[in-house]
Amino acid sequence: MKLYLKNPVILMLFCLMAGMFITVSFVETPLKFQVEGITLSTALGLGKLMFGISTKIQALFLTLILIFMTISQSHYTKLDFTITIVLLSILVLEQFWMLPVLDERADLISSGKPLAPTPLHDYFIYAETAKAIILILAVVLQFRTQPNENRSY
Repeated sequence: MKLYLKNPVILMLFCLMAGMFITVSFVETPLKFQVEGITLSTALGLGKLMFGISTKIQALFLTLILIFMTISQSHYTKLDFTITIVLLSILVLEQFWMLPVLDERADLISSGKPLAPTPLHDYFIYAETAKAIILILAVVLQFRTQPNENRSY
């Protein structure tokens, strides 16, 4: 079985996005709480900064991916576009709903105010995990077994 690449630029963008995203969400985030001497306030501030920047960079990657997919849309299926739109939708939910609420909670915790637990942090973790799985799927789907023009339907 010979594999063909749909578009090398889109594969590169998905891989760069996945690498940056996985590094921030699944490596940097848990490790910062293990640094000796770091305060909770500092760790929360760093988290706010990193996730704020990360979501903006992911939005840029997804915008570029959608532009390049549209330019070479004959190579892409509805599934390819759907996956990218789902990624973008999760990102929009995080950027405009989850992160602002979590940032506000981080500020309150940093100022010493006790807060009742909320499931929102868990929802954010679920969203990040879903993005990781969907990104891996998006990378895999950049390959096909034969070019579109040779397919028989």
